[in-house]
Amino acid sequence: MLKLTRLSMAFLLAVSACGGGGGDSSPTSSTSASPSGGQVVTVEILDFEFRPKSIVIEPGQTVRWILRGNDRTHTTTAQNGAWNSGLAFSQDGASFERTFGAQEEGMTFNYSCTSHQACCQMQGSIRVGAGAPPPDPDY
Repeated sequence: MLKLTRLSMAFLLAVSACGGGGGDSSPTSSTSASPSGGQVVTVEILDFEFRPKSIVIEPGQTVRWILRGNDRTHTTTAQNGAWNSGLAFSQDGASFERTFGAQEEGMTFNYSCTSHQACCQMQGSIRVGAGAPPPDPDY
Protein backbone atom coordinates (compact mmCIF):
# COMPACT_ATOMS: atom_id res chain seq x y z
CA MET A 1 0.00 0.00 0.00
CA LEU A 2 2.84 2.39 0.88
CA LYS A 3 4.45 1.73 -2.51
CA LEU A 4 1.17 2.50 -4.28
CA THR A 5 0.79 5.74 -2.33
CA ARG A 6 4.30 6.87 -3.30
CA LEU A 7 3.59 5.99 -6.91
CA SER A 8 0.32 7.93 -6.80
CA MET A 9 2.07 10.95 -5.27
CA ALA A 10 4.80 10.84 -7.92
CA PHE A 11 2.15 10.72 -10.66
CA LEU A 12 0.23 13.66 -9.17
CA LEU A 13 3.41 15.73 -8.87
CA ALA A 14 4.35 14.96 -12.46
CA VAL A 15 0.89 15.92 -13.75
CA SER A 16 0.79 19.17 -11.76
CA ALA A 17 4.29 20.12 -12.96
CA CYS A 18 3.07 19.79 -16.53
CA GLY A 19 0.30 22.30 -15.97
CA GLY A 20 -2.55 19.84 -16.22
CA GLY A 21 -2.28 19.09 -19.93
CA GLY A 22 -4.87 20.39 -22.34
CA GLY A 23 -2.54 20.54 -25.32
CA ASP A 24 -1.90 24.29 -25.17
CA SER A 25 1.84 24.84 -25.37
CA SER A 26 1.72 28.64 -25.06
CA PRO A 27 3.90 30.09 -22.30
CA THR A 28 2.32 31.35 -19.11
CA SER A 29 3.51 33.84 -16.56
CA SER A 30 5.73 32.61 -13.81
CA THR A 31 6.55 34.00 -10.40
CA SER A 32 9.99 34.09 -8.83
CA ALA A 33 11.81 36.06 -6.15
CA SER A 34 13.60 39.30 -6.99
CA PRO A 35 16.91 40.36 -5.42
CA SER A 36 15.02 42.98 -3.40
CA GLY A 37 12.85 40.28 -1.82
CA GLY A 38 9.62 40.93 -3.76
CA GLN A 39 8.07 38.55 -6.24
CA VAL A 40 8.59 38.82 -9.99
CA VAL A 41 5.88 37.94 -12.51
CA THR A 42 7.22 37.17 -16.00
CA VAL A 43 5.57 38.20 -19.26
CA GLU A 44 7.15 36.88 -22.43
CA ILE A 45 7.35 38.89 -25.65
CA LEU A 46 6.96 36.34 -28.40
CA ASP A 47 6.45 37.31 -32.04
CA PHE A 48 3.86 40.10 -31.84
CA GLU A 49 2.17 39.38 -28.54
CA PHE A 50 2.65 39.54 -24.80
CA ARG A 51 2.17 36.18 -23.08
CA PRO A 52 0.12 36.23 -21.02
CA LYS A 53 -1.74 39.23 -22.36
CA SER A 54 -3.34 40.17 -19.04
CA ILE A 55 -2.14 39.56 -15.49
CA VAL A 56 -3.22 40.34 -11.94
CA ILE A 57 -0.44 41.11 -9.47
CA GLU A 58 -0.23 42.29 -5.87
CA PRO A 59 1.29 45.61 -4.78
CA GLY A 60 5.04 45.26 -4.34
CA GLN A 61 5.39 42.72 -7.12
CA THR A 62 7.61 43.31 -10.13
CA VAL A 63 6.66 42.56 -13.71
CA ARG A 64 9.54 41.38 -15.89
CA TRP A 65 9.05 41.39 -19.65
CA ILE A 66 11.47 39.05 -21.47
CA LEU A 67 12.09 38.96 -25.22
CA ARG A 68 11.76 35.48 -26.69
CA GLY A 69 12.61 35.95 -30.33
CA ASN A 70 14.60 38.00 -32.77
CA ASP A 71 12.55 41.19 -33.28
CA ARG A 72 14.48 43.88 -31.43
CA THR A 73 12.00 46.70 -32.08
CA HIS A 74 9.56 45.76 -29.29
CA THR A 75 8.73 48.04 -26.36
CA THR A 76 6.48 47.87 -23.33
CA THR A 77 4.86 51.26 -22.91
CA ALA A 78 2.05 52.18 -20.51
CA GLN A 79 -0.92 53.91 -22.10
CA ASN A 80 -0.96 56.44 -19.23
CA GLY A 81 2.80 57.13 -19.40
CA ALA A 82 3.68 55.29 -16.16
CA TRP A 83 6.62 53.51 -17.90
CA ASN A 84 8.33 53.12 -21.24
CA SER A 85 10.99 50.49 -21.80
CA GLY A 86 12.33 52.16 -24.89
CA LEU A 87 14.28 49.72 -27.04
CA ALA A 88 15.50 47.65 -24.09
CA PHE A 89 14.98 44.36 -25.92
CA SER A 90 18.30 44.24 -27.79
CA GLN A 91 18.64 40.44 -27.93
CA ASP A 92 16.77 37.24 -27.18
CA GLY A 93 16.47 37.01 -23.38
CA ALA A 94 16.79 40.77 -22.80
CA SER A 95 14.39 42.06 -20.15
CA PHE A 96 12.77 45.14 -18.65
CA GLU A 97 11.24 45.34 -15.16
CA ARG A 98 8.84 47.57 -13.29
CA THR A 99 7.74 47.25 -9.65
CA PHE A 100 4.19 48.28 -8.78
CA GLY A 101 3.86 50.01 -5.42
CA ALA A 102 1.14 50.10 -2.78
CA GLN A 103 -0.11 53.44 -4.13
CA GLU A 104 -1.06 51.64 -7.37
CA GLU A 105 -3.34 49.07 -5.73
CA GLY A 106 -6.73 49.00 -7.42
CA MET A 107 -5.35 50.39 -10.69
CA THR A 108 -5.33 48.79 -14.11
CA PHE A 109 -2.52 49.57 -16.54
CA ASN A 110 -3.05 49.06 -20.25
CA TYR A 111 0.19 48.88 -22.20
CA SER A 112 1.39 48.17 -25.71
CA CYS A 113 4.39 47.83 -27.96
CA THR A 114 4.70 51.22 -29.65
CA SER A 115 6.25 49.59 -32.72
CA HIS A 116 3.46 47.03 -33.19
CA GLN A 117 0.30 48.46 -31.65
CA ALA A 118 -1.15 49.88 -34.87
CA CYS A 119 -0.34 46.96 -37.16
CA CYS A 120 -0.66 44.00 -34.83
CA GLN A 121 -2.68 45.11 -31.78
CA MET A 122 0.29 44.11 -29.59
CA GLN A 123 -1.01 45.08 -26.17
CA GLY A 124 -1.54 43.82 -22.64
CA SER A 125 -2.82 44.80 -19.22
CA ILE A 126 -1.79 44.61 -15.59
CA ARG A 127 -4.29 44.73 -12.74
CA VAL A 128 -2.74 45.63 -9.39
CA GLY A 129 -4.81 43.78 -6.80
CA ALA A 130 -7.86 41.61 -7.35
CA GLY A 131 -10.13 44.63 -6.92
CA ALA A 132 -8.65 46.51 -9.88
CA PRO A 133 -11.12 46.97 -12.74
CA PRO A 134 -10.79 44.79 -15.83
CA PRO A 135 -8.87 46.28 -18.76
CA ASP A 136 -10.63 48.33 -21.42
CA PRO A 137 -12.70 46.08 -23.72
CA ASP A 138 -10.41 46.93 -26.67
CA TYR A 139 -7.49 45.53 -24.73
